[in-house]
Amino acid sequence: MRSGHGLAAMLGGAVLVVWLGLMAMSWRAAALPPEASGTVLAVFPPRHTEAAIFAAIVRAGGRPVRATWLDFAWIAHGDEPGFVAGLRAEGAVAAFDDVPLGPSLGGCAAVVTLDRFMRQAGLMK
Repeated sequence: MRSGHGLAAMLGGAVLVVWLGLMAMSWRAAALPPEASGTVLAVFPPRHTEAAIFAAIVRAGGRPVRATWLDFAWIAHGDEPGFVAGLRAEGAVAAFDDVPLGPSLGGCAAVVTLDRFMRQAGLMK
């Protein structure tokens, strides 16, 4: 028989495993199909730099709208059908309907940030 602490640790571990499994299934079900277009939340692996993500969105035929508070998740817009497939081909893990993920800067600060990313991505001199 396990002690109280061992039992609590096992129960906590089991709850964590179940929760992670349910979250993985939820995220997979919420992901947009490859043929989708419009404004999306594009999620890339955390190892990607912001400049690389910006360039990947442009190469996929989209327009970066804004970064989120997560460095590897961007709001992007693409009009052509298959925009999500293009994002995945450029390294995105998934794309979801546009959802707010917290505060971001706006106004002239956003213009300065966009300009900086375009230069870093080699899309502007």
